[in-house]
Order: sequence, then structure tokens, then C-alpha cells
Amino acid sequence: MMKKKMISMVLILTMATGLMTGCGSNETGETGQKETGTADTTENKTVTMASNPFVGLAPFYVAMDKGFFKDCGLDFCMVDFDDSSASCSALLAGKVDLAYTTLDAAIIAESQYDEDMLDVTAIVDESAGADGILVKNDINSIADLKGKTVGVSINQTSHYLLMQALETAGLTDADVDLVNMTSSDAGVSFISGDLDAAVTWEPYLSNAVEQGVGKLIFSSKDAPGSIVDVLAVGTDNKDAAWLAQVNEAYEKGLDYLNDDSTHEEAVEIVAKHLEVSADEADSMISTIKLYSPEDSSAELKDEGLVYQAVGKISGFYFDKGIIEKPVEPSQLLAEE
Repeated sequence: MMKKKMISMVLILTMATGLMTGCGSNETGETGQKETGTADTTENKTVTMASNPFVGLAPFYVAMDKGFFKDCGLDFCMVDFDDSSASCSALLAGKVDLAYTTLDAAIIAESQYDEDMLDVTAIVDESAGADGILVKNDINSIADLKGKTVGVSINQTSHYLLMQALETAGLTDADVDLVNMTSSDAGVSFISGDLDAAVTWEPYLSNAVEQGVGKLIFSSKDAPGSIVDVLAVGTDNKDAAWLAQVNEAYEKGLDYLNDDSTHEEAVEIVAKHLEVSADEADSMISTIKLYSPEDSSAELKDEGLVYQAVGKISGFYFDKGIIEKPVEPSQLLAEE
């Protein structure tokens, strides 16, 4: 019999209510889940993806606005959740077809089951400075965080990044006062002056520095390969034909972003979705590495970036008691 930790029924019902409002709306419903997409009444295959707003979604934003998903035979839309764990929960509850999530959130979700429940089919982006630790201006080193109040999403990607940073100074998360909150809330609270430090992402990193309220003391650039965003599906869909269509549309969006003749327009699209200026969006894009489907396929194979990262992250979380059993790369990664 399948063994799993109970997913909150309140969460599941909330997700179900939000999703039943349908994709294609740009309004935020009562659940607080913002839905964006290109769905209409055509006979295209409808695919819904759980996500949380981040610059790594840039090729998806471009592909939606330019109609590339429709060109590839899909009615595609995204439903935004507060964090990656909620995206995984939506996937496992059967409320979405696909999840854009962090690799570690996928590992945590998979570890809760005796049976293989989800598969990572692609790497979308790798953080190369887009995530980091903000500190007040009078804090000069990681060691100075001892006894300080740190906003962080516990047991999520930001927690993993914090633990790696603390280890460089011989500290653990028991040496700091953790305040559990989403990465976005941590950024807002830090800028408001409510925290000594925050583990957050762009645009909060740049905003805090530009406003002079803090400085960046450690980022994903200091821990290569530690924060990776991936696409995950339920195991029943790992060979679904529509996955190839998603990859095709995504690649069109990526090419549009990378082409000098269309880059400016693509950045404007990304800026609109992230609700920042075009200059800010362009700066944020420079803090991540976006993967083409071809490059992604290579990194999922033995000794590739994602293959190695699964072992490292799983082992780290297991040693810290965050997961009850390790997750093997062969268990989580879809076979080629």
C-alpha cells in the first residue's frame, strides 16, 4: 500500500477551487492564485502548469504572449502558487498536468511516497545569482548571522541555500533565529526593516541594495548547481506526447529571447509578467542560466548536472532529517 504524508485537505480544496475557475484569465481569484495563459475554445490540447512567478519562466512568458503554444497545438496556461512545494502538491493531487518547481521541492515530494509518483522531465534554469541572502548593513560576514533573525522558507530551496552558507562559517540553522515565510514575503519584510537577514530572490535582492537598506552577502553564484528549476509530471505522463509540444513552444520562446533582433520585445514581455521595468527584467535574466531542451536532456543523464544534484540535495536533506529516506536519481528522473 502506498505510504505518504497527509497533504492538507484544505490546501487541496483551495487548489481545486482556484483551478476550476479556468485558465486564460489574468485576474487573481479568491484563492490568491494568479492564472495566466492562452486557453480558448479551440480543439488544441489543454495543458495546465503549476508555477510560482520567477524570471526563469521567461521563455514560457514569451511563448504564451507570442502564441507559440498555440502554434504547437496546445492551449497552455499557468496557475501561480506561493512556493514550489505547493506546485508539487497541485501536481500530485492531479489538479495540474505539469509543474515548474525547484529540484529540491520535487525531491521532498517524491520522498514522501514508497511508490514513484512524479518524474522530472527537463531542467529549465539554474540560478546563478538570482537567489541570495540579504543582510543589514552592519552585518559583515556569514559568521555575524549567529543569533540573528533570518526570514526563510523552511525546508525549501532558500533553506537549503542558507544551510550551505552557514556551513562555510561553521554554523547550522540552529545558530540563527529562523522565521518561516515565503521567499517573496522574506524580501518584503527585510526591506521593511523587520528582519536582520532574508533568503530571497530577485527583484528583492536588487531592490534592497538599490534602496540602501541592506547588502547581498551570499548568493547562488557562490553555490553552483544548488538551485535548479525543473519541469515535473506525474509518472503516468512522463511519456505523454504533449510534453514534446511544450518543449517545442518553450524552445521557440527561448530562441525569441536570445535573438538580438527580438530580445528587446521579449524582455518587455517578461517585465510585464513580473511587474517590473524592462531594465530590471533584463538584469534579472542575467542572473540565471536558461537551458535549451537539448542541453536539458544531457544534464538529466548519468553524471549530468541534475543527475548529480539529486544525489547531493537528497543526501543533504536526509542527513538534516528533512526527508525520511533518500531519493535516487534513477527514481526521480524520467528515463530517456
